[in-house]
Amino acid sequence: MRKSIALILSAGLLATLSACASTGSGLADGDCSPLAQPGSASETITATGDPGAATLDFATPLTSKQTERSVLTAGSGPAAQVGDVIWGKAVLASGTDTSSAQQTPFMITLDEKVTPPGFTDALACARAGDRIAAVIPAAQATTDATQAPTDDSADAYVFDITSVYPGAATGAAEPAEAGFPSVVTAPDGRPGVTIPSGPIPTDLRYTTLKKGSGDTVAEGDVLVVQSLGVVWDDKSVFSSTWDDGMATQIRAADISTDQNGVVPGLLKALVGQTIGSQVLVVVPPADGFGDTGTTGAPAGSTIVYVVDILGANPAS
Repeated sequence: MRKSIALILSAGLLATLSACASTGSGLADGDCSPLAQPGSASETITATGDPGAATLDFATPLTSKQTERSVLTAGSGPAAQVGDVIWGKAVLASGTDTSSAQQTPFMITLDEKVTPPGFTDALACARAGDRIAAVIPAAQATTDATQAPTDDSADAYVFDITSVYPGAATGAAEPAEAGFPSVVTAPDGRPGVTIPSGPIPTDLRYTTLKKGSGDTVAEGDVLVVQSLGVVWDDKSVFSSTWDDGMATQIRAADISTDQNGVVPGLLKALVGQTIGSQVLVVVPPADGFGDTGTTGAPAGSTIVYVVDILGANPAS
């Protein structure tokens, strides 16, 4: 089996800071038209066992010119659209060998700029609780056309969907507070920041731009987020999941004790917020990267974060 398969599915799970409707954010509450349909290959796949540990059986060899998708168990809740984020567990196997199955957790943003088209086609319209059998041709399991095989070989996948999150904060807009940078959002949820003139702040400041209606963030929670980071002094962007094309996960813990945590100022700002919120945070050096800095943000920088809290997963 191609080594890239498990790597594709697990991409983004350890990062520290990514369809069925028009491009944008927000889950479909009603009907959703999948991009891939059941086919003669996907209909041969059976799966028994717990999520992420299922035993697969299918007719070999699997071949297909396009991604096929069969729902083995139907879940409930809103359906994933382009730009949304899907979390779950997968079992994958070579299309020539049913005994080659591998297990992996995954978090995928439905964005073909960074996610191979076979995965976006297979998972568009996914709902929490779905068990989806998919046959994805090798040519559609990569975003690099120069690496795509030219034959019809394909592999088998069973996706157990745990959660589906909108690709941007969905909370109600809150009144803007004076003294903060201004933030505007594009139709797809991407934020833009305007830094005000005047002295650079030396104290930690944060405000809620959109108030979500979900659970309250507690210290130690593993959050699925979209995040933009800007250096106050020169107004440069030093980190952006929006530019990366995928949401990612962070832990609501101090980075000094947890490599997947966040700087102290961001931790203080996020704990107590609610899922679905967008938070604007101004972090001085003492609560940020201090005298060491980080890639794109020099030592001693005051930094500005806009964080969309999309969801939370159990610590893993």
